[in-house]
Amino acid sequence: MTNKLTQDCTTEMQLEKIRRGQELKFRWRDDWPEMEKAILKSGREAIAQYEESQKANQVEKD
Repeated sequence: MTNKLTQDCTTEMQLEKIRRGQELKFRWRDDWPEMEKAILKSGREAIAQYEESQKANQVEKD
């Protein structure tokens, strides 16, 4: 679930919007803190991958 939500995430601002949207839906659940951690982890991984691809593209252009 989380990976689908965050797989195209490219910025922390975008990740925060995803997190807030999911919080509104699921904060009442006992497992929300674990869900939130998973969302943030996979989102940050997606952002890191995006940034690496941008650096690789920049190197190819130079």
